[in-house]
Amino acid sequence: MVSAKFRGKFLTLLKEAFSNGVLEFHGQIKHLGSLQEFERFLTPLYQKDWVVYCKPPFKKSSAVVECLGRYTHRVAISNNRIIDIKDGNVTFKWRDYKDHNKWKLMTVTAEEFIRRFSLHVLPSGFTKIRHYGLLGNRNKTEKLKVCKNLTNTPIIEKVILSTAQLIEKLIGKKAFLCPCCNSDKLVRYPCCLP
Repeated sequence: MVSAKFRGKFLTLLKEAFSNGVLEFHGQIKHLGSLQEFERFLTPLYQKDWVVYCKPPFKKSSAVVECLGRYTHRVAISNNRIIDIKDGNVTFKWRDYKDHNKWKLMTVTAEEFIRRFSLHVLPSGFTKIRHYGLLGNRNKTEKLKVCKNLTNTPIIEKVILSTAQLIEKLIGKKAFLCPCCNSDKLVRYPCCLP
C-alpha cells in the first residue's frame, strides 16, 4: 500500500530532521525538546490512514498548462451550460457526480440563479490564484532565471514597445504617417501646414 510506505518514510525522515536539529517549531508545539517527546508526538500519526494520490506524469508541459487553465481562469458557469432564460427562470446543465457524472437540467428562478452565481465571486482583497515556490512573488524573476539557466532554456528579455511601435506591430504599417507625404515626423502634418 502506497500510503503506508509514504507514511513510514515521511515520519522516519521527520525524526531524522529533528535529531539533526533541522526542524524549527512555532506556535503550540514549541515544547517538544527531546527526541522522546517528539516521538510521543508522532506516535498517533502512525495509526492514521494517510491519503496519497499518485498519478502518471503528464506527457508535455502544454498538457499541464491546459489542465490548469480549465480551473484557474474559469467562471462559475459557462454560457454553453445555460440552456434557457424564460419567464423569470433560468434552466442550466449541471453534472450529477453521485449519478455517474450524468449531465442533468435544473430550472431555478433568476434570483436564485444570481444568488448561487454570487457565491462564487471572491470578496474584495481575496486572490483567486496564489503562487508558491519558484513562482512566488518574492524574487520570482531571479529564481526563474536560475531555473532557465539550469535547464538550458533560452532567456528572452521582455521588450517594452511604445504605442506607435505596438500599433505598427499589430496592423503591419506605421500608424502616424502624414496622409499627404507619408512623413513620420513628430510635427503634425508638416507638409500640409500653410
